[in-house]
Amino acid sequence: MEVVKKSLRDSNLMRWSVLLIVSFIMAVNYFFYDVLSPLQSLLRDKLGFSNSEYGFLVAAYSLPNVFLLMAIIGGIILDKIGIRITGFLFIAFMAIGSILTGYGSSSFFNNGGPGFHFLNTFLVQYSPALKLMTFGYFMFGLGAETSIVVITKIVVKWFKGRELAFALGINLAVARTGTMMAFLFSNSLAQQNPWYKPIFLGAVLLCIGLLAFIIYTLFDLKIDRQLHEDTITASEEKFRISDIGKIVKIPSFIYITLLCVTFYSAVFPFLKYAPDMLENKFGFSGELSGLIVAILPFGTIIFTPLFGLFTDYRGKSASVMILGSFLLILVHLMFTFTRIYPYIPMFILGVAFSLVPAAMWPSVAKIIENNKIGTAYGIMFSIQNIGLWAFPIIIGFVLDYTNPFYDTEINHKDFEKIVNNEFQYSGRYFKNRHEPFINQSFKAKVTVYEDDSVKSIVWQESHQVKSDNSGYYDVTIASGGVIDKVDPDLMNFAKDTVRISIIEIGSQYDTSILDSIVKFEKVIPIDLSSKIKSDDDSLKIIISANTIKHKILWIEEQKAKKVILNGGRLKVGDGRIVKVDKELFNWNDNNLSMEIQVPINYSKVVLLLSFLGILGLIFALLLKREDKTSGYGLELPNKQPND
Repeated sequence: MEVVKKSLRDSNLMRWSVLLIVSFIMAVNYFFYDVLSPLQSLLRDKLGFSNSEYGFLVAAYSLPNVFLLMAIIGGIILDKIGIRITGFLFIAFMAIGSILTGYGSSSFFNNGGPGFHFLNTFLVQYSPALKLMTFGYFMFGLGAETSIVVITKIVVKWFKGRELAFALGINLAVARTGTMMAFLFSNSLAQQNPWYKPIFLGAVLLCIGLLAFIIYTLFDLKIDRQLHEDTITASEEKFRISDIGKIVKIPSFIYITLLCVTFYSAVFPFLKYAPDMLENKFGFSGELSGLIVAILPFGTIIFTPLFGLFTDYRGKSASVMILGSFLLILVHLMFTFTRIYPYIPMFILGVAFSLVPAAMWPSVAKIIENNKIGTAYGIMFSIQNIGLWAFPIIIGFVLDYTNPFYDTEINHKDFEKIVNNEFQYSGRYFKNRHEPFINQSFKAKVTVYEDDSVKSIVWQESHQVKSDNSGYYDVTIASGGVIDKVDPDLMNFAKDTVRISIIEIGSQYDTSILDSIVKFEKVIPIDLSSKIKSDDDSLKIIISANTIKHKILWIEEQKAKKVILNGGRLKVGDGRIVKVDKELFNWNDNNLSMEIQVPINYSKVVLLLSFLGILGLIFALLLKREDKTSGYGLELPNKQPND
């Protein structure tokens, strides 16, 4: 009896171990891809990026795959020279790009670090930060899409004829944990100094991902030796450039590729703007918005493997793609025309974003021969990236065009006039280029900042205001609003004239903890652990100026537990400020400017994405019809009998 020698992929342990390794690399890729999304408002505040500039930054990811066809070239390289060299090269591009992106956002660079002055010598209308971050994100995108092609081929290599859809579902589920972590933690990490910490965290994770791929190459080398599938294959199995023409002439491949570009263009660019949309439409905080958006990747983590398992054993891949496309349209219409609490549509979007990928990527392996699969995926990713490049730019343009007055910049000379006029500001709120919002209540954000390269925030507050019959509204700075942020170091009062007192812990008054200090410090070590009785305990900080009869500059409240979580460090200006005396602010003598931001209307943008969803549904229907003729068996189970 002939003994059949088993290969590594016949071992369940090895097969699933490989899957976890490459899925981790996908997860750190996705984390960095989405890490900027919850930071959009910070990029506006800290680096002065407009919506259009932010759109250009995130679109830079797709530039190499649209104009340089790197995903196609990467797929050809993959089919020609194999997984190991291709994967290492392009994952290294990702790591380098992430480091450059983080460096461009850093205060070290923006305060004149290496490269800053050079980048300030050309295209001077754009900041050096925007230029370097865009180049870094370009480098990241140069490697990211081809690395996904590599990883997808790895999964096909180890699981074809077995649990392929389930394995690809697990791969996407693990990858989406990266997206979920980005939305869950980026904003909260950014509230700590430095604010760009989550960007550098993503860079570190990508470097670890590169090391993980080096570990995988050991397994890949061994399985190639076992299966005699080294980079040099039999002549009849070699990939030829002419095969590209054969691939793009297959109707089923055309329809599934068009579904891919329309569906992903309606999801990924939306996610880039979703936290900001929730902040503007519903008035949520940045942290809460990130938590809500994290529902989507959380849903995909749960449902993608389940839907993959369904298509492995029951089939119906084309029908599953149709259902997912329909749900996508429903979600965008809900965001456009209703104010349904966003948990519901975001959950439905998570289901849609599980259905289509779980069925689509395994279906390609049925349509395309194995020796051409890398190139086929490369073609799909390149065409997909046309949408991922174009639509963030289009969205940014549409937002700025339909919301031209959402952001009002007031230079330091005009700001002095506002200060001298008792801090009164009057503005007009437009919902599009010509039509004002009349008799509408909304939140206006007022930011006073130093007019430097990074727009250092001195004072920031939110006002709930109402426009009149002509769309005009008034705000009084440092009066009647909720203070979001203050930097005492930039207030320009003499620190030795200020004392800080803590007067309340919960309901128990206690001035013995810290009565006063002679020299003002922004961060004060303090031990409150013995004083706190419950999580709801709070403390009140009174900041007063000694030289003016102990007049109060401001009073702020902080949770005592927050101080303990900060390592017993009380951060002045980090709480909710309940009272201020603007007469003690010496703003007249400073080179300060002001910015007024009102809610941005996203309805036109989401309606545009709904149209993309409709196109995707049409292509899914055409794909199902074509499958009946071509006989690729997209509606049949993926798992082969007796496996």
